[in-house]
Amino acid sequence: MLKNKFKIIALLMVIIFSLMAPIVRAEDNEADGHVTTQEEIIQGAEDLVSQNVVNEENYKQSDVYLKGDEITIDYTIDGNLFVMANTVNINAPIGGDAFIIANNILIDKDGYIFSNLFSISQNITINGSVYDVFSYSSNSINIDGYIYRDVRAITNNFTLTGTIGRNAFLNMNSISISSDSTDEQGNTVTSQGSIHGNLNYTSGQEITIQDGIVTGDINFTQESSSAISIQTYILSLGKFLVTVLVIWLLCLWLAPKFLTRTDYIISKKMPSTIGLGILAPIVLIIIFSILLLLEITSTIGAIGLITLLTICAIGSSIFVISFNNLVCKKFKIEKTIGKLGVLIITAIIIWLIALIPFVGKILSIILSLLGIGILVNSILLYKKDLTNSKSKSKNNEINDENKTEKNK
Repeated sequence: MLKNKFKIIALLMVIIFSLMAPIVRAEDNEADGHVTTQEEIIQGAEDLVSQNVVNEENYKQSDVYLKGDEITIDYTIDGNLFVMANTVNINAPIGGDAFIIANNILIDKDGYIFSNLFSISQNITINGSVYDVFSYSSNSINIDGYIYRDVRAITNNFTLTGTIGRNAFLNMNSISISSDSTDEQGNTVTSQGSIHGNLNYTSGQEITIQDGIVTGDINFTQESSSAISIQTYILSLGKFLVTVLVIWLLCLWLAPKFLTRTDYIISKKMPSTIGLGILAPIVLIIIFSILLLLEITSTIGAIGLITLLTICAIGSSIFVISFNNLVCKKFKIEKTIGKLGVLIITAIIIWLIALIPFVGKILSIILSLLGIGILVNSILLYKKDLTNSKSKSKNNEINDENKTEKNK
């Protein structure tokens, strides 16, 4: 059960972080001044692994699932790592991906993540080496080690005293990148942080960055003006969660068949769902607008438009519920309390994505249209089932009449 929960969370984290920043194409790598080859990555991992004595006590040749208050990884893991804890310390090589949810995360100088790091935390410090970083940190991200490729991060304070081998995609309030400094004897006190590719960042104001730190281009996006308080964020999240949960409970009570169909609609009828999600609002707006203009049907038109606006407003909630049903079916979560827990996690993560400038707004529109498509598709399936049921009932009546006549 613990493994299934971790896998669900990991799946959601991958989906979210894959939407956090633009995908960098392979042909762009040559322009960033530093191309890290796969051989370099492998050699680095082998060097770190060779420093550890491989035996049953400090070597795990499988995926590792951990949950607790303070977790310390001081043994080599030849697989993926899944952790939920208050504090996580990594002091050894991780052969696969690392999925971490914690208040504080430390990847020490002996820590090495051979693949991707997906993390949600308050604070994260990377003194070791990571291949790719996908991170949401409410307070700070500090990189004093080496990131072989890209960093995609959302945080309040971003500090770089190490190296990013390729590009950085950041959404933050403040950024600090160290420069070379020496003491009176000429010894290096701090080394210069560096980004060997492009720096793409979103912030409240543009930041002056010293020449030579970023090899590629620096692209700044102005964050929306007016600071939003924590209370506002909490209220927004609360409204979204309440909407999702209320709709889910109403579906459990009034339309349980709708819930059983949603995973089928998403997995088997996605093309028609997309088409209906786009066309249905357009067609209905035209129809209800015409009815509104006609005096005899103006009331119907007004009610129709209000209903349509309501459906559009809860469209993203319908998608969250539908996606949650698909995930629960995939991992065989059948108990209502389990589905509720996964639904809350799904809703929170999608709400976090909606906070991302530009990407979040586009995603919200897409999810709303998909929710409308799911609802329309479900209505059409219900109508089809109703027609088949009536046809079957009529055939049964005819068969009963034939039997009665034969008996006579």
